[in-house]
Amino acid sequence: MKKSIITTSILLVVSFALVLLTFGIGERVSIISYSNSEDDFERMVSSHRIDMSNPDALRLIPTEPESGYDLAVDLEDFYYSDGSISSRNSIDFYRQDTLLSEDDLIYGMPTANMLPSLVLPKKTDSNAQKISGIVENAILNTSKDRNAPRVSINLSTISAFRYEPVVINSSIYTKDTIKNIVMYVRDKKSLVVSPNVDKKYPINIFKTDASGYKGTYLHPFGGDTGLYQAVVLVSTANGVFGYTHDFTMKGRTSPPAGKTKKIASLEYTIDLTKKQVPSVLTGEPTGYEELYDWVRYMKADSFWVIGGQTTGWTGGITPANPWNSASKKNIDNLAKSENQKETKLGAYLMAYFAAGGGQKKGGYEISVGYNRETGRLIESRHISLASKKRVDDIISLLKYYDDNPNVHYLGLDFIRTGETDGYEMVDEMVALTGVYTPANWSRMSKANRMLWLARNRGKREISMKWRWFRAHTEALIIKSIKDSGIKKPLWAFTLGWAQGSEHGQDPYMFFDAGIDYDAVMIYEANRPQHVGMLQSWPRYLNGEYNVLVGNMIDNRLQDGSLRPEIEYMRRIYEAEAKFNSGSRIRGVFFHDISRMMWSKYRGSGNGIREWANINAAVVSRIEEKYSENPFTVTIELDEKQRRGVVTVLNRTPIRINNIKIKPVLSGGLSSVNIEETITSLQGGASISVPFKYAYGRNVYSSLLSFRVESQSGHENVAVAYTLLSTFKGIKQRKPAGVASSEPK
Repeated sequence: MKKSIITTSILLVVSFALVLLTFGIGERVSIISYSNSEDDFERMVSSHRIDMSNPDALRLIPTEPESGYDLAVDLEDFYYSDGSISSRNSIDFYRQDTLLSEDDLIYGMPTANMLPSLVLPKKTDSNAQKISGIVENAILNTSKDRNAPRVSINLSTISAFRYEPVVINSSIYTKDTIKNIVMYVRDKKSLVVSPNVDKKYPINIFKTDASGYKGTYLHPFGGDTGLYQAVVLVSTANGVFGYTHDFTMKGRTSPPAGKTKKIASLEYTIDLTKKQVPSVLTGEPTGYEELYDWVRYMKADSFWVIGGQTTGWTGGITPANPWNSASKKNIDNLAKSENQKETKLGAYLMAYFAAGGGQKKGGYEISVGYNRETGRLIESRHISLASKKRVDDIISLLKYYDDNPNVHYLGLDFIRTGETDGYEMVDEMVALTGVYTPANWSRMSKANRMLWLARNRGKREISMKWRWFRAHTEALIIKSIKDSGIKKPLWAFTLGWAQGSEHGQDPYMFFDAGIDYDAVMIYEANRPQHVGMLQSWPRYLNGEYNVLVGNMIDNRLQDGSLRPEIEYMRRIYEAEAKFNSGSRIRGVFFHDISRMMWSKYRGSGNGIREWANINAAVVSRIEEKYSENPFTVTIELDEKQRRGVVTVLNRTPIRINNIKIKPVLSGGLSSVNIEETITSLQGGASISVPFKYAYGRNVYSSLLSFRVESQSGHENVAVAYTLLSTFKGIKQRKPAGVASSEPK
């Protein structure tokens, strides 16, 4: 492994040296004509041209001046399009099953194969079609003309994962004057040219020697796997000639996931032995081991806990000991607890976030950022992705947990840096992606090269290649971890907005590199942004991938519904239903239960048990959806009479005996009068059980929870909020900075 890393590094350095010593290329291609004549080809590539007049000149031609950038303007995000999803969907809050958006709701809860596909047909790009015609004619010319140049094509690989670049090296021999050279990649099946990650069709080319040329193809985010062809077009006085070399873009499939995963996470870096946890049964204060009982009370089957972090405020962190001791102690204690029982424990690390100067205390290279207001480079709160020491330290701690038989999953959080840092990797990025640089690049200091990247990051080509390079780098880190010999399933927390690409993340790249589960964080978004994710993910993700979705237990982050808790549930249901257009989501997670236990942001008046029942209800609905629960449970309310009905359906074909319906008090309720045992329920049969409820002195919207249990140990939890009709006519406060989506 070390030899391969060294070899790769040497190749990158050599490649970069060749770039600095060779010709530069002109500006990006501008297609102005699409017929198949030679003149039209010349006009088409007139701005994508190699200067052939002086083969010994050692210069680099800049494509654009360094001024004119504007980082305040966001890039056009080509993943997003207008859809039919509204940020003001009408929801019947009284029926638990209709918390799913109406587009996804099929009575009785839909199964996976009944979900509607939200993938829109791909638009045919007329430019690509016309370029493809020119390419095909050029290839035909080569087969007919004996005087066609002799061209050899050598690829860096003939089988690449989506996180790997494909370097196209071409040697061209001819007595004729070469007027221009252009490189493309096309789909082998459709013969249509494919865009690079920056959405350009031509590939930037560099001259490597008297007859050699090089270009780098970067497979676009979300690009299809399959057979492709590298294409080299050579224009001489005798015509335009085309040459090809086949290669494969491949992907790694996720391992079988089994039943839907239900996960509670804990991001708490303080010694748990110093905390009190109330008993699930009595409410009396107990120790940290009671956390397992709360996880099971939420109907979760896994408990993912932070097991390593590097921060400046943590005592005892040194280059030799870079991880906080409390997190490691917490994992050790939870792993040896007899109360773990059947719950699967996962340990994850905060990979590259190191607030408070943790990078320095840990002895790491710092990720360099940029302050636009001052125009200066700054230190960020992240460890550089180029830090080999950090990779080694991550692997070392993960192997420690991997060797513990009571730890079942390993995870990575912050397998990324910030959106606007990482510029210390400018040289590696330029060498790998083939971006055009200023003419004086070789004479610029490292600091000025970093400033050039920071100041030009807002330009589309540079930005997309910068994102791709970081995702590639993070994928290589994941591959190093996976190749280190760890045996247990590996997951990563990733960003939901733009599939994480803005911070250099990509689910396909991460799966190809070796993660077994992608835990997508749908939180820290307002309602319109959440709707944007509901539009973009099914356009992006399609196939058998172990993607999980999760929301954060924090009322500040749940705008868009009459109660934040309802929005919390609603977002999980919507994301679970929509994120993967070609398959089902493999699980849900609740982040994180320390907020449920000890944070004021769980909401005023919301107790631990209330949030636990909410999460248990989410799990129950997901289990119903995929036939992993024998019951379907719904609640209907009559607010005026303070009455309601709980309906229990036996989804199985066999009789279920000794069914108990247990209400759980919370909020302003003083009593719920029901405690009924159903002696038996035939297969396919249902029963509706009435109940009454009453408020205490303070009457306000309260959670009604019912837990339905069977003698066999199966459980289904349903919840509903009271008094919502009181607030239905109240116009909700619009989040700051968010434009209204309602028609005026």
